[in-house]
Amino acid sequence: MTKIAAVTGATGFVGTHLVRDLIAQGFQVRALTRRPQPPTDNITWIEGDLDNLPALGKLIKTADVLFHVAGLVKARQPQEFDRVNSLSVQTLLTVIHKSTAQPHFILLSSLAARERHLSSYAQSKRRGEEILIDQAQDLPWTILRPPGIYGPHDMETLKIFKAVTCRITPLPGGANNRASWIYAPDLARAMIAVAQNQACFGQILDVDDGTPEGYSNQDMYETAANILDIRAFQVVIPKFILKFIAHINVLFSTLFGYTPMVTPDKVNELCYPDWICRGPHVMRMTNWKPETDLKQGFEKTLKWYKDHNLV
Repeated sequence: MTKIAAVTGATGFVGTHLVRDLIAQGFQVRALTRRPQPPTDNITWIEGDLDNLPALGKLIKTADVLFHVAGLVKARQPQEFDRVNSLSVQTLLTVIHKSTAQPHFILLSSLAARERHLSSYAQSKRRGEEILIDQAQDLPWTILRPPGIYGPHDMETLKIFKAVTCRITPLPGGANNRASWIYAPDLARAMIAVAQNQACFGQILDVDDGTPEGYSNQDMYETAANILDIRAFQVVIPKFILKFIAHINVLFSTLFGYTPMVTPDKVNELCYPDWICRGPHVMRMTNWKPETDLKQGFEKTLKWYKDHNLV
């Protein structure tokens, strides 16, 4: 029997890769969307958002697995993070508990949830996890905590390549701050592996590319520079300077009505020295293995940027 996968955030960066791989592995996909989408084989688009209870009811009806991928990474107010990253989990659980559906609820959280004190974003991700754990009742669930995610369709990693092409590589907080990374298509395959493995029920799992101790800030920029064959000047930017810039950015966002990415909270995250995956890992619970290290992933991502005239 064909399995049905319900997906939130299906049109976003990670969701795009997930939906593609679900279809490739024979799933029928039911995907939530806020805007009309063109007809696509093996996808049923459900128009609505995370506050639309009838739409969520259609989304989870008879689903075998629910991938809650939708999330907010920038916001003007902390309440916006809570609404999308925390309260949406509660809303989905309420809809599920009022139905006959019993999908495996897979929550795409973030490694930031491990350090909830750093930012409103990290706090909202941790609250989303706690809501799922506390209110799941008999529903099977798994929480995934990826670190930095990059790959085709990602506009944040583009900034790394653009900085290198300008021959300046800013190192926030220090050259030796370390972080794990994962290539988005690898993450998508890991999520599907988790969905097909009951050993993952009731687990909070880290997922990265398997590189011990991750990568330093310097490693990351040097990898991009080597791929571009550019020699770039490295500049360590102290946290206090980044904080000053962030406060100015927040002030300008208020004046000009945009949503700031660089905020004092974001600086806390950028300058944190240890974003290395060390918890229970998807690799230990499933047969999934990452296929792409940072160099390979950056090469593929750069090709996508070039193909779309972004670099």
